[in-house]
Amino acid sequence: MDLKELKAFLHLCQSKHFATTAEAMYLSPSTLSRLVQRLEVEIGEPLFIRDNRKVELTQAGIKTREFAASTITEWHNLQQDLKQKSEQLNGSLRIFCTVTAAYEFLPPLIEKFSALHPSVDLKIITGNASKALPSIDNNEVDVAIASLNDVHSSKYFFQSLAEISLKIIGPNDNSELSLLCQNPQVNWNELPVVMPESGPIRHKFEKWLKSMSIKPNIYASVAGHEALVSMAALGCGITIAPQLVIDASPVKNKILILKPNINPEPFNLGICCQSSKKADPIVSAFILSSQ
Repeated sequence: MDLKELKAFLHLCQSKHFATTAEAMYLSPSTLSRLVQRLEVEIGEPLFIRDNRKVELTQAGIKTREFAASTITEWHNLQQDLKQKSEQLNGSLRIFCTVTAAYEFLPPLIEKFSALHPSVDLKIITGNASKALPSIDNNEVDVAIASLNDVHSSKYFFQSLAEISLKIIGPNDNSELSLLCQNPQVNWNELPVVMPESGPIRHKFEKWLKSMSIKPNIYASVAGHEALVSMAALGCGITIAPQLVIDASPVKNKILILKPNINPEPFNLGICCQSSKKADPIVSAFILSSQ
């Protein structure tokens, strides 16, 4: 027996009329009759009690009806399951983020995305925040957890995740620099400055220095938010750092958060990719799952 025969049999069980079922199943009455006879031979029992006007199911027919209904239902379920699996996204997604973002923001994003798209392999690349956009531009990653400068280029798509506060920091010890930082009448132009090497945080720091009319006495330029915090803790100068990086730093007890007249603007952290990449099904699914 095959599925077509079982479907015809089930229809006949319902209609109890050979001509009605034959028409509905696009069969001739004689073909339908032979189909039923073939089923009865295979099963070894009569399935219907026939007369000139209608048919009735035998006990064997009732059991066969249950089997046919179950078989067809299982077949439809199998088709649906295979269809869903064939429609699942397959491939890989390369994500860039800083170490801090990797444990502050990435886990819930990955958990939700992986639950929806288990067949997509994820590769996490960590590094300095300043490398986020170059990694996207060089096609080394598909998306990045990053911040853009104030003027967003149409080259990039950006979806915000959180607003990150920035702090001006210095050393928290008994050094001369620490005492100068704590002086309410501090002359900011006299303080050594550790500059971020590049990236959005440098842009924010330069904007703050300008708003404070500070001509920075640059002691060093370093890459990486974590390195900025470490340099401040070592007493190399004042600098800028995200609050969440300060909170997660092993040297946070050696950091003094300064209180200038003007606070630096926060930056917006989010999912970033090339605008042309947003149409990629896996990238689009990752962005959608983060909402």
